[in-house]
Amino acid sequence: MDNLDVAQFISSEVVKYVEKKLGDAAKHVTVSVSFSENGVEVDVDIDASLLVEDTYLQKVTDEAAELGICIADVIREKGWPISRGEISKCFAK
Repeated sequence: MDNLDVAQFISSEVVKYVEKKLGDAAKHVTVSVSFSENGVEVDVDIDASLLVEDTYLQKVTDEAAELGICIADVIREKGWPISRGEISKCFAK
């Protein structure tokens, strides 16, 4: 498993999720995915329009990070590469 490919896949799925939730209000999304022997860490930073409430922005940020971790868990269980269909349970939460 190539961690760079996995990290890029997770990042792209998380960015798509944020863009779906915030639409044009999302100005810039940064996703950092790092691996260690203890697992995976997903950090999400979102710059959004001032019209987005801070509580909602924090909720979307937290959900996006959880999504990234869920995707990493599915990849660990199913192996890499993985189809988007296999990660559908992460979006159902």
